[in-house]
Amino acid sequence: MYLKLLEDLVSFETVTPEGSSAINYCSNFLEKLGFTCWKLQFGNVANLYAKYGDFEKNLCFAGHIDVVPPMEGWNTNPFILTNRDGKLYGRGTNDMKGPLSSALSAIAKFLNTNPRGVSISVLLTSDEEIMGEDGTNRVVEWLLSRNEKIKGCILCESCSPSRSGEYIKIGCRGSLNVDFTSMGAQCHVVNGKQYGNHLHGFVAFLSQFSNTALDAGSANFSPSDIEMTSVDVDNDTRNVIPGIATAKFNIRFNDNWSFDTLEDFITKKLPQNISVKFKRFSAPFIGAGDEFIKFCSSAVTKAIGVVPECGTYGGNSDAVSLHRITDVVEIGTPISNAHIVNEWCSIEELQVLETVYYELLSAWLN
Repeated sequence: MYLKLLEDLVSFETVTPEGSSAINYCSNFLEKLGFTCWKLQFGNVANLYAKYGDFEKNLCFAGHIDVVPPMEGWNTNPFILTNRDGKLYGRGTNDMKGPLSSALSAIAKFLNTNPRGVSISVLLTSDEEIMGEDGTNRVVEWLLSRNEKIKGCILCESCSPSRSGEYIKIGCRGSLNVDFTSMGAQCHVVNGKQYGNHLHGFVAFLSQFSNTALDAGSANFSPSDIEMTSVDVDNDTRNVIPGIATAKFNIRFNDNWSFDTLEDFITKKLPQNISVKFKRFSAPFIGAGDEFIKFCSSAVTKAIGVVPECGTYGGNSDAVSLHRITDVVEIGTPISNAHIVNEWCSIEELQVLETVYYELLSAWLN
C-alpha cells in the first residue's frame, strides 16, 4: 500500500508552502479509515489534524507534505515516482513523503485488525521546509485551545545517520543565525594600503571564527558547530575596494550554551569595525522523557531486531513545536538523501519503516 500512497503523494507538486492537494488526499484517505479530519488553513499554509477514536491514550504520527524545490540536474521527472532497481526516485521520497506513506500504510493495516480501544492521530503541515509560523506551530495552538491531548508523537522525518529505523532522534540542537558586517573605506585599489583594506582583516576574522571550537559536546548532544553560509561584497568592479562586506553563519549549539551566553561569547570576539546581528531560532531541547524513549526503542528492537541508537543528530524539525505539548521522537529514513538532486529512498527502507510504525501501534495498544 505504501508504494501506491507514495506514488500519489509525489505527484503533488507541494513545494513549500503549496500543500492543499496532498492535504486533501491524506484527509480523504484517513476519513475512509474512520478518522475525523480537520483541515486547518492558517495564512497560505494548509494543515491537517485527524483523529481516530476518542480515548485518552492518543498516539500521534506527525510530519510534513511540503518539499524543497527540485532545482536542476534531475535524471527523471521529480514529480513522477520512478522505480529503478528498488530505488524510488522523486522529490520527497526521502523527506518525507516516503516515511509518511509507510506510516499511513501501517495505520491502515493496524486498524484492519485492531480497530477498538485505541486513539490514533495524524498531524500534517505544508510549511516545515521553511520552518514557517503558520504550520505545526499554529496547529499546536489550535490543539491547546481545544484541550486536545496527545500522549506521544512519532515524527516521521528523515533523521537517521544510518538506516531506516535504526536511529531515534530524541531532541534537537539549538540554532542561531549570525550576520556579520565589516565597514571600511571605499577607495581605489592603489590606495588600499593608505586607507587600510578592511576585507583582508574581515577574511582573517571569518577564518578564525569558522574554526572556533565551541565545546566538546554533552551527554545528549554532539559538539556545537559553526557553519558559514554566505560571504558577500556586492562588487563587480576590479579597481574598487568596497566599503561594506557581509557574512552569514548558522550555529547549531548544544546545552553547554544558551542564546545569551553564545551571543555574548561572539560579541566579545569582534574587532571594532565589525558589527553583528543575531536571529534566534530554537534553543536545544530533549523532546521526550525516558519512559517514552524506552517504549519506542523496545518497539523498534522487536520490529527489526536492532537496538536503535538514540541521539540528537540532524537538523531542526516540527519537533520544535510538538515538544511543547507531548513526548516526541523522530523515526525515519537516512538524512543523507534529503534535499539532494535525484532524491531517492529504497523500497526496503520503506518496508522497514512500515514494520516499525506498525509495531509501535501494536505496543501502544498493549
